[in-house]
Amino acid sequence: MIVAAVVIVMAIATIVEKIHGTTFVSTKIYSTWWFSAIWSILAIASIARIVTSGMQKTLTVLTLHISFVVILTGALTTHLTSKKGYLHLRCGETARLYTEQSNNGDMRTATLPFSVKLNDFNIKNYEGTTTHSDYASHLTFSTDGGSTNETVSMNNIAVVEGYRFYQTSFDQDMRGSILTVTYDPYGTGITYIGYGLLIVSAVLLLILRTPRIKQLYKTLTRPLPPPSPVEREPLTPLKPSISGKKFFIFHFSFFILLAASGFAKTPVVAKEDAERAERKLIVYNGRVCPLNTLAHDFCLKITGKTSYKGLSAEQLLLSLPMAPEEWSEKPLLKIKNKALKERLGIKTDLARIKDFYESDGRYKLDILLNEQMNKAEDEQDKKLVRSIYDVDEQISLVNAAVTGKLIEPYKGNNPPSETRISAEILYNQQPFTVVGAFMILAGILIIVIAMASPPALSRREGAGERKDKSQKTKDFSPFIFHCSFFILFIISAFQLAVFLLRWYVSGNIPLSNGYETMAFVSLSTSLLTLLAIWMLRKQTFVCNTVTIGGLMIAGLTLLVAHLSEMSPQITSLMPVLHSPWLTTHVSLIMISYSLFAFMAVIAGVDLVKKDARLDALNRLMLYPAEIFLTIGIFLGAIWANQSWGTYWSWDPKEVWALISMLIYCIPFHTESLPFMKKAKVMDWYLIMAFLSILMTYFGVNYLLGGIHSYAGN
Repeated sequence: MIVAAVVIVMAIATIVEKIHGTTFVSTKIYSTWWFSAIWSILAIASIARIVTSGMQKTLTVLTLHISFVVILTGALTTHLTSKKGYLHLRCGETARLYTEQSNNGDMRTATLPFSVKLNDFNIKNYEGTTTHSDYASHLTFSTDGGSTNETVSMNNIAVVEGYRFYQTSFDQDMRGSILTVTYDPYGTGITYIGYGLLIVSAVLLLILRTPRIKQLYKTLTRPLPPPSPVEREPLTPLKPSISGKKFFIFHFSFFILLAASGFAKTPVVAKEDAERAERKLIVYNGRVCPLNTLAHDFCLKITGKTSYKGLSAEQLLLSLPMAPEEWSEKPLLKIKNKALKERLGIKTDLARIKDFYESDGRYKLDILLNEQMNKAEDEQDKKLVRSIYDVDEQISLVNAAVTGKLIEPYKGNNPPSETRISAEILYNQQPFTVVGAFMILAGILIIVIAMASPPALSRREGAGERKDKSQKTKDFSPFIFHCSFFILFIISAFQLAVFLLRWYVSGNIPLSNGYETMAFVSLSTSLLTLLAIWMLRKQTFVCNTVTIGGLMIAGLTLLVAHLSEMSPQITSLMPVLHSPWLTTHVSLIMISYSLFAFMAVIAGVDLVKKDARLDALNRLMLYPAEIFLTIGIFLGAIWANQSWGTYWSWDPKEVWALISMLIYCIPFHTESLPFMKKAKVMDWYLIMAFLSILMTYFGVNYLLGGIHSYAGN
């Protein structure tokens, strides 16, 4: 009940923050005495549970629970004894006073026990671009023991006599810097001890395995006993709905587009020239890349495809400035919104630039937008407005290409290697959408084969019983297993190769935005599926279930990443993401999301099949899933303390990750919650619990926002 109360309060708080703002929810909820009291009661209840449950017999479980009590104690200590404020300095200025912020949001002037001087402030850019890679304040701290020079930048703090200084912002003229100042002499240390206990005990829990884990694994791997004679019923093979007929499941028609007929009179860059130009270095999306990347994104954004009527993306991009008037007559723009096409009177699949202007030169989209802005209340009107903005962006891109403003030549002195250029051109050709669709189709095909071809009878004969040879059917399970494993192996190898290729091209691990994390979820799901079916290869039914779930989850996440509003473009890292914590923090959480998705799918199958092995598999997967999520959250807290000056800021993403962690910890406590021992209850719980994961990943990004909003796109 206490955990449920904490979850409900935190969920409501994130909604209140969206409506009334961060300051309001911080002062009215997170900083109140009653909110601290709820967490204190939870800590006391945890201690009581430790004493009365007898968990002292299992050291790893004991230290895991103690670590949470230590973490909560550290958080309370930080809340009661820490200081936080802001220091604004101009170049050459020395100060001892800073603005301190109390827990209720009030501001007051406080004094540092030493002086701080800003010698210089500068912004570092990515080579050859104007995109910021870091912000740095060069400071001199004068204490009773002498003076020291320190440089404070993103993820690089200065610590002087217990006071910690973080780079927060800067003045527009770049002659001033704003630093976050924190002082937490006790709370952070206590909390970090708790983090250490948690990580060590969680890892040991997986390695050493508790009696409960061993029991679940034994249930999963042992064969099910044969049914009793009373329960036995004649088994008849499933018959296809229409037997003796052949079906063509897929039927493709290919149409060859003759480019010469469409561009006979329009000047077009020769294919050979376009191929030579694709390696030309430009500045795009704040990074240095080959022209091929810009052309690929431009063509896809404008026409919906990576080529245009036989022309390559480079040919289209470079040909537009040659004859703007003639190109304005060509159907170029892909418009997805049917209502907008009807309002504009466009009946073809692609629209012309000319279609967006009245005979007197007025811009039709401006006219439509003015009409819609006054009545955009229902969802259809809002979609229409969004589509107007999207098409306007397409037209702006075409105009920029025509005038030559879209291409910014690289003028630096440290260009990428020829190998990296070739790698990026290769990466731009990868067919992720096709792979995602193939994975889903493969999963559906396995389901169809499994349903149409039941395994052969494997029952043992009872006393006085005879086998009915007429009911024998061919067992296709081994065939399904080997085909599934082969398909998954090839797909996983492809995904891993693309992941590593993007890593090499971008220069950093691809886990920095929504698209990259979704692609990583798909990759981790594929790899986890391979691992699971290899470990459980003797359990054919479980293997096939896991395979189907893995293919469907990996395929859907891949399609969502490509077909949603997430941008697949490679961009430069934000300064705050230049940290070694990025890899461990994000990857652990994404792997946990993959496992939770697995569990939801398997729970759905178990509700239909009612197989004890599926229930055991879910309960086993709950251990690594919850542990990975928990460790990922608290490693993120350490990273936050290095970047923002506080290890917990009650950001909506942090809050919902914590909510998910608390929700998924409940099924472990079957002794105090005996109803969780029932397979049906567990299945429904895991399905509903996955909604918190969806809210954490998608809901926060697109509905609530916060300092983690960069993960959305």
